Amino acid sequence: MGFDWFFALMSLTGGSVLLIGTYLTRCYEKTIFAPATAMLFTWGVALVILSFLPLIGFYHLSAEAVVLYVLGSGWFAIITLLTSFIMTRLTKKNETHQFYALEHLNYTHLVYFWSFISLASYPLAYFDILSYGSNLVEITYNIRRTMVSGGSVLNPVLSNVFVVVGVLTNIVLYGVIKKKVNLTTFLILSVPFLFISLVINGRSGLVSLVLGWLVIVSVFSGRIKLSTLLLPIALLLSIIFFGGVFVKKFDVEDKTAGDALSILLEHVFSYLYQGPILFSRYFNDEIDVAANWDFLNSVCHVIAKLDLCVPRGQHSEFVNYGTEQSGNVYSIYFSIIPHYGILGLFVVFFAYAVFLAVLFHKLKSASVFAVVVYPLMFSAIALSVFSDSIGYAFYWLLKVIIIVAMINLFFSIRKKRITIS
Repeated sequence: MGFDWFFALMSLTGGSVLLIGTYLTRCYEKTIFAPATAMLFTWGVALVILSFLPLIGFYHLSAEAVVLYVLGSGWFAIITLLTSFIMTRLTKKNETHQFYALEHLNYTHLVYFWSFISLASYPLAYFDILSYGSNLVEITYNIRRTMVSGGSVLNPVLSNVFVVVGVLTNIVLYGVIKKKVNLTTFLILSVPFLFISLVINGRSGLVSLVLGWLVIVSVFSGRIKLSTLLLPIALLLSIIFFGGVFVKKFDVEDKTAGDALSILLEHVFSYLYQGPILFSRYFNDEIDVAANWDFLNSVCHVIAKLDLCVPRGQHSEFVNYGTEQSGNVYSIYFSIIPHYGILGLFVVFFAYAVFLAVLFHKLKSASVFAVVVYPLMFSAIALSVFSDSIGYAFYWLLKVIIIVAMINLFFSIRKKRITIS
């Protein structure tokens, strides 16, 4: 399939409509990190870029897929805005909400706790990682193969410890912003965690973490300047590029700077946008692949402990999303429509929208639970073009509820609940 102006203009028009919606919701929500604005912006940019990608060999989106993406994003945004409006109305100035707040945690004790579990867990994780090969490229490649086949790199106890560390990074980052924790201390504790996360969970996990940190910085330190965004953007591109090198997705040896830049751009576009193309081809019956993604898979993983369910594997077979490109990564729509249809999509998006709108409202009120969960949910929106991290987060959410309860119990300055107006 060559370049077709009809399909290109359909995608460009759909993306432009969503970007206009982004501007309008941005005026209401005051930040691009709010859920409605984030969803419209993510898919608006995706559709605009996808309209041009056939020029470098990618397939076009079908007209039906473009309409579906526009309606899905628009529905999500409308429900989010309505929920936000209702939450704002219900939260009157004289009304109080009780929950443990970030402002009332003992950050000194939290840092000591993080230091202790780091000393105990980081070396054990490194030993597990080193058992997968003799060099970094071999290690990352073998770990990726293990993860794709459904295996676990770390033992269950160590994996849960790293969930605790992930929770602490968000909470302590708030402490850094509010001058309660030294930035150097935060970096010393978090950089090894970032490296381990990159090696074990791949690029998407680390990208999610960086995007989540941007949310926290934006909400609690005011507006982020464009110059402030340059470093995390460069970091994200580096993660995508060098992560691809490590797992041997492409080779840049003996390449000129220009060739390496061309490879980088094509790989970034492939990494981000093969999902909408592959789902478009599935939606139009152009390809026949097993619909093994399911947004309830995380729930199934929980009840599987009682032998009541068998979780599906998330990885599909490879098919072409371009004349010479193949992949197996699909958008958020692939986890819903094949099993529950278009009506199911709107029901699930309704639930997602309400949940995220409430979370974002609580985040602005400095809720401990929200500062842990919403940043990941925001990154799930930003990465929804190739995954459904919201649906797959159910098992993680159960763990976070327990961890946050323990943090509130043992690390609050006051032993009683804090009342916040």
